[in-house]
Amino acid sequence: MRRLLLIAFGAVTFYHLIALAWGWPNPFWLMPLNTLLQWGFALAHALPTLGRRRALLLLGLTFGISLTLEAVGVATGWIYGPYAYTERLGPRLLSVPVLIPLAWFMMAYPAFLLACIALDEPPASPRGWGVAVLAAMWMTGWDLAMDPAMARRGFWVWQEAGPYFGVPVRNFIGWMVTMLLIYGLYLGISRRWPSPASVPAPMGEAVVAYAIAGAAFVFYPLLNPRADPLMQALGIVAFFTMAPPVWIAFLRLRALRAGRRALGA
Repeated sequence: MRRLLLIAFGAVTFYHLIALAWGWPNPFWLMPLNTLLQWGFALAHALPTLGRRRALLLLGLTFGISLTLEAVGVATGWIYGPYAYTERLGPRLLSVPVLIPLAWFMMAYPAFLLACIALDEPPASPRGWGVAVLAAMWMTGWDLAMDPAMARRGFWVWQEAGPYFGVPVRNFIGWMVTMLLIYGLYLGISRRWPSPASVPAPMGEAVVAYAIAGAAFVFYPLLNPRADPLMQALGIVAFFTMAPPVWIAFLRLRALRAGRRALGA
């Protein structure tokens, strides 16, 4: 099931990319479906990798904190800057589309796992707080490409244009603070628990999920050379913010596999 979700997420992402670039049919439900597929994969991967208790803790913290801070942000303009969601993202909870806290988790989990791989920390029980900082940075790196693109497509509106492609700089500070709060609470609570006895899912799958999310921005201007300058610029941004985590994790996993083969020999 986990791998089927990952394959389906990749296929829907690729079709969505082609549809936007080449003018193919692009039904409104395609983006929510993509979000749900990636969210489902993240949860299915987290359950065996972190253990049921830790996976649900990270899910609950991400959903609850992101929903609360987004609701405060929409109502007051604090934290991320003044913005409002349009009707394009479907049903809402506390004036926030339900898809939004799901989207926070769908990327918060692979970003966390990539940070664990890069710092050689066990995902179920990282020893250092550097994982939280690095994962928060790599999560915010995704938003550097995602936020201006989604605003351009009309999913939300920034009521005061900021200097970064119309997005206020404090939005990204807010993202870092949000993720540091989520990861910090997760580490602070979960490190008191015994390590789970479950067998982790292959780490490479989470790397692929993060890579697919970044590739959507990188390849769009390549598929559509006449894409507007904003999307071309965001492709470059995604390449320099999201490709390094993927490459670092890939090299680290390859080195670990080589080490295990050498020990086996």
